[in-house]
Amino acid sequence: MEKEAFIARRRDLRAALPDGVILVMGNDDSPRNYAANTYPFRQDASFIYYTGLHRLPSAALLIDPEGGERLFGTPPHPDDVIWHGPHLTLADHATHAGIAQWEDMARLAEVLTKWRHTGARIHYLPPYRGERLLRLAALLSLPPAQVQAEVSRELMRAVVDQRNHKSPAEVAEIEEALNLTHRMFAAAEAALAPGRSEAEIMAALVGPALAMGRATSFLPIVTVRGEVLHNEGYDNTLQAGDLLLCDCGTESEGGYASDITRTWPVSGAMSSRQSEIYQVVLSAQQAAIATAQTPGRSNLEVHLAAARAITTGLGALGLMQGDPDAGVAAGAHALFFPHGIGHMLGLDVHDMEDLGDLVGYGEGKPRSQQFGLAALRLARTLEPGHVITIEPGIYFIPALIERWAAERRHQAFIDYDRVQTYVGFGGVRIEDDLLITAEGARVLGPTIPK
Repeated sequence: MEKEAFIARRRDLRAALPDGVILVMGNDDSPRNYAANTYPFRQDASFIYYTGLHRLPSAALLIDPEGGERLFGTPPHPDDVIWHGPHLTLADHATHAGIAQWEDMARLAEVLTKWRHTGARIHYLPPYRGERLLRLAALLSLPPAQVQAEVSRELMRAVVDQRNHKSPAEVAEIEEALNLTHRMFAAAEAALAPGRSEAEIMAALVGPALAMGRATSFLPIVTVRGEVLHNEGYDNTLQAGDLLLCDCGTESEGGYASDITRTWPVSGAMSSRQSEIYQVVLSAQQAAIATAQTPGRSNLEVHLAAARAITTGLGALGLMQGDPDAGVAAGAHALFFPHGIGHMLGLDVHDMEDLGDLVGYGEGKPRSQQFGLAALRLARTLEPGHVITIEPGIYFIPALIERWAAERRHQAFIDYDRVQTYVGFGGVRIEDDLLITAEGARVLGPTIPK
């Protein structure tokens, strides 16, 4: 994106929050096992959103009450060129972001102190890394607990209002990531074969991203244990008859995420039982997408449409029984579908999850306490510019089945004898990324077969 986009975002942020000093912190390098050996650097998403600066560790943006902007960063040491080669100066970074002033990070505490002495409030976002919390504590001369207590709710609301609505340029970035994701999934599916390891499929999956110099947007899930929702190990061997669940995304050049899930038969064809469950999940995704395409619907309604489709489909297979609407209202379907239908997508794969339920629920709107529904990250009314994931699933989780059966929970809606015959099945999830428009919605990116 051109720097004018970042200038406009900062101007809009200042207009939405006219009083006080706005401080947006970038991320620091994080040591892996000693200071010089760091994890791959990932910039803070809000810092990227307002500056476009992806590769500048230990930086901060300050917007003063008069609208003046300064970029704070660490000037390079003369010897850095020996280890890292030629590099951009802090002035270069500021110019790329359209920021007229830049200063040494060592002066930020002094600048903040001067503003605080004038009575100006320092607005900052909640720190989600320990080093960020400690850095803020040092900059503001506050104990860490007080730093947490004084997080600016007003700044959080202003950031959410901006970042929740994606511009055409942002949507194009997400679709760029999806174009690469299409190639990644094709490579992984082509590598499927009995006797191969999950790690081998993982290597095939991330190969196209590595070849483009791109990172995955989260640690990929590549597993024959699809009933383990966040299975991030790759130790199993693929067997004939297994289903392999692959949940992965990558990032665009501008840092925007994709997030796709597909479930494949290792042997190339599903058994009748696998196909039946897969079709129920597919029908749930279709029902959810259709609901999202009706303007003015909430993502809670999208979730419940998928839940009703799952309950109806499992009823036809004899796993559930009774009235589907009553079963969904009671939460009986959550034995098989214990997570939410999806989340916001943007510069974070779970966009702005560091800002809490302001993103998915809005001010003062609590989550349900019902099992399953409590895991719904996004319930608010869908608006043009929202980009969301639609990812229903059915899972046969042995420990959960055992617990519910022992408690006879929802036995009016669940045939536990029938369910026991599916223990060991695994899980199926299907996920796509959806843009909400004024007319409805559209699935983003190229068609990834399902």
